Amino acid sequence: MRKHFSLYGLALLLIIPSALAGEPAAGAPLPPLKIEDRGEVVLDGDDFAFATWSSEQQPGKVHVLQYFGATRADSKRFKPFTDLLEQTFDRGQYHVTTVINLDAALWGTTGLVVSEVKDSKRKYPDSTMVLDENGSGAKAWQLGDDGTGLIIMDGQGVVQYFTRGSLDEKQMQKSLFLVREKIEACAKAC
Repeated sequence: MRKHFSLYGLALLLIIPSALAGEPAAGAPLPPLKIEDRGEVVLDGDDFAFATWSSEQQPGKVHVLQYFGATRADSKRFKPFTDLLEQTFDRGQYHVTTVINLDAALWGTTGLVVSEVKDSKRKYPDSTMVLDENGSGAKAWQLGDDGTGLIIMDGQGVVQYFTRGSLDEKQMQKSLFLVREKIEACAKAC
């Protein structure tokens, strides 16, 4: 009986973490994440403030969320795709949220990263920019060693696409088609 219980207990320990897994999955809502330490960068005139940000806040339109570390290399990982979005669609048709993991910043560069994010917020005031002080998103969404992810959601906040890595040309075209399809669907139903 004892062996049976031990095996059962071990099986539960192995099953429970995967049942509670926070990795974004196509067809499901984005697993919840709340960032209170720093959080969303809010532009108020010429000044900036920080506000609590929650992944449950949905813009009511196609939503592209990128999460990456506060390094120059990581900041360029999804840029070809977001540039393609900007060239293809009117910015009012979709929303971009950028969450930056400050825990991944090189020692002494956090101030520079925050300054660059503020500059980006001025350039793209309608985009959501979030500073994740402790890397809680990388842990909550199980983003692996690289700690990066790109998520495309429909107007209801349901994940349609998720990748941890850079998109090659074929993936970018496929994702662009998906965004177009969801924009058209949202125009009818959102």
